[in-house]
Amino acid sequence: MRGRVRLFLRNTWLVAILGTVVLAACVWAVFYFTSKQTVLTIAVGPAGGIDAKLARLLVQKTVENRDKITLKLVGTAGAAQSVEAMAAHKSDLAIVPANLGTSQDWPVVAILRQNVMAFIVPAAAPAAPDAKETPPAAQKATGGAAAKNNGAGHAKAGKGAKSSKQAKGGDNDDAETGDSDDASGKLTKISQLAGHRIGIVSGTDASANLLTLVLQHYGVALDKVQVSQIEPDDLAAAVRDNTVDAIFIAGPATGRAIGEAVGALSRGGAAPTFIAIDQADGIAKRNPAFDAVDVDAGTFGGNPPAPADSVKTLGFPEYLVARRGLGKDDVNALARLVYTSRLTLAAAAPGDVKIEAPKTEKDAAVIVHPGALSYLTEDQKSFFDRYGDDIFYGLLIFPVFGSAIAAVAGYLRHGHRTRRLRLLQRLIDLVHKANAAPSLEALDQLQLDLDNLVVAIIHQAEHEEYDDTVQTSFTLALDQARFVIAARREMLLNHGAAGGDSKAGFRAA
Repeated sequence: MRGRVRLFLRNTWLVAILGTVVLAACVWAVFYFTSKQTVLTIAVGPAGGIDAKLARLLVQKTVENRDKITLKLVGTAGAAQSVEAMAAHKSDLAIVPANLGTSQDWPVVAILRQNVMAFIVPAAAPAAPDAKETPPAAQKATGGAAAKNNGAGHAKAGKGAKSSKQAKGGDNDDAETGDSDDASGKLTKISQLAGHRIGIVSGTDASANLLTLVLQHYGVALDKVQVSQIEPDDLAAAVRDNTVDAIFIAGPATGRAIGEAVGALSRGGAAPTFIAIDQADGIAKRNPAFDAVDVDAGTFGGNPPAPADSVKTLGFPEYLVARRGLGKDDVNALARLVYTSRLTLAAAAPGDVKIEAPKTEKDAAVIVHPGALSYLTEDQKSFFDRYGDDIFYGLLIFPVFGSAIAAVAGYLRHGHRTRRLRLLQRLIDLVHKANAAPSLEALDQLQLDLDNLVVAIIHQAEHEEYDDTVQTSFTLALDQARFVIAARREMLLNHGAAGGDSKAGFRAA
């Protein structure tokens, strides 16, 4: 393995090219992992509500635009359950109202719409047709009794909406506070709701918690109010069967939910009436999640106008929130998608969606997610804005590493050349020794050294690639060594034979 590495490092250009390829691969990997698509989960509910429809539109937008992010819906039963999903880390995003979604751990990405609360009293049933006109004489005879009965009837109508508490003990809380129903028996104040039946419209932003907030502010005991949930499709039947005295609903002022509720509560061409939250400013000061709002005449419908006059009520925004730990780049991409698609989303859900940017000042009422903040303040950066400096310095540093690699390769090549030269020098020295070998035993030792050198050259050739010049040098040196050893051996043998014959002749003489 070491030999292969050394052989590879000998090719300086190949090392440089490979280093360039590795650097390009690293840059591509960084770009890929920073730009690959991310799946974000969003908790939203109920299934048929405005928020669910908006979330589905956002999911469709991510698919159409092939954006950096993809949304996946996590269905819930309502805003409270969406909050629970966020708290349990079961979702990355959620659509929740301001009174539930102002956690420090869930900064805001966008305001999706502004909701208003509405207490609506159904229109009165059409009056029954008048009886056949009484003759003048009979009218004169019965005038006094009719007047008396009519007065009693008005008194009874004024008390018709009172609770059974009056029948038991004659207590009259409304009389004490001066908040009794008006002469027609209509509810006109929040404080008059005690002893009445209130229906909360399901599938809207209205909830028992919101109703409790308002009633408690006005001192209306909860046990004095009969609260029930009513499906939007059942509103007309509830009014017809006289099972509710007022309904509580919340949603966009120009949205479909309140408009349809107004239509269901209208009877005989008469529009329902609205109970103003006249202390909305005080409630808003005590609860920063709410704002005092004036709903202009005709906002909920125009024929007849509903409301007939401007009505003060409470409003609160609907937020798209994200977990604080969610990646800044991912939320930036989400914010860009939401705000650039706001007109399309509003057109798909007219009156229900009006996307706005939250305030970005340091003293704002809500915290904006850093990813959304970078988009809103135009501080978002592209890939090269974020990593351009790193790439630039990398390109400056890479030649240094390339030079270092080239130096190491040169050093290794120099080491290989040194080892080759040493082998050649040993061969040359062996040739010189062979020329001066004094005996056959010395030549035998030189022959053994030559064999060992041949083995060493073969081993080195396995780890290195010899070019033609090196191979020629070793071939010439080996051939010369073998030739010199053979010639010296022959000379020593001939010299020894000649010396032996002279001594024999001498002894014979």
